[in-house]
Amino acid sequence: MLENGKIFVVVVVLALILVGIFVYLFTIDRKVTKLEKEVEKISEPEK
Repeated sequence: MLENGKIFVVVVVLALILVGIFVYLFTIDRKVTKLEKEVEKISEPEK
């Protein structure tokens, strides 16, 4: 596994997967926050 730099390929692939997961979670968080603000804005006049 250590010969021919294969370990570096594994590390790079894992890093790319983790970066992809973090980017996905960040975008989902932004969308949820936007939806929460919209729901809050819509429900305010009812109070």
